[in-house]
Amino acid sequence: MIFNFSYRDRELIRKINEMVGKPFGFWERIKMKGIGSPIFTLSHASEDINTRLPKDLSMVKVSFELRPNGVIVHFKKYTEHYTWVIPYYRLSVYQSRDLSIHAEGEYMKLSTLKLRKSHHTFIQRLISLKALFSADFIEN
Repeated sequence: MIFNFSYRDRELIRKINEMVGKPFGFWERIKMKGIGSPIFTLSHASEDINTRLPKDLSMVKVSFELRPNGVIVHFKKYTEHYTWVIPYYRLSVYQSRDLSIHAEGEYMKLSTLKLRKSHHTFIQRLISLKALFSADFIEN
C-alpha cells in the first residue's frame, strides 16, 4: 500500500507496524550493519506510482527501510513524502537491465547505471531477509 507520509499520524504508523513489523531495535541494526539503503534513482514506475511523482523521473530518488516482516520504500514529490509498504510475502525483486521491485500490481524500476558495492550489498541483504521470512513462514 502507498501512503502519503508527509505528516506523521499515529494511526498510519500503527497500520504500517501491523503490516511489516515494528522497526528493528538499536542492537539489531548494529548486527545487521544498518537497515537503510543507499539512494537509488528511479527510471520507470507503474501508473499508480507515476501519478504521485513529478514529470521528470530522473530527479526521483528512492530509498528502502528494512523491517522484520517487509520493506518500506520511501520516495518524494517535492515536499510530499510517500511510503510504499511491502510485506515480504508480496515482494518480488528482478534484476535485468534495471532492478525491478514488484508488489500488489505496482512496480518500480531502478537504474543500475551508477550502482556501487553498497547498493549490491543492500540488495543481497533484502533478498536474504525475504528468504529467511519465507523459510519461517513455510516451516510454521
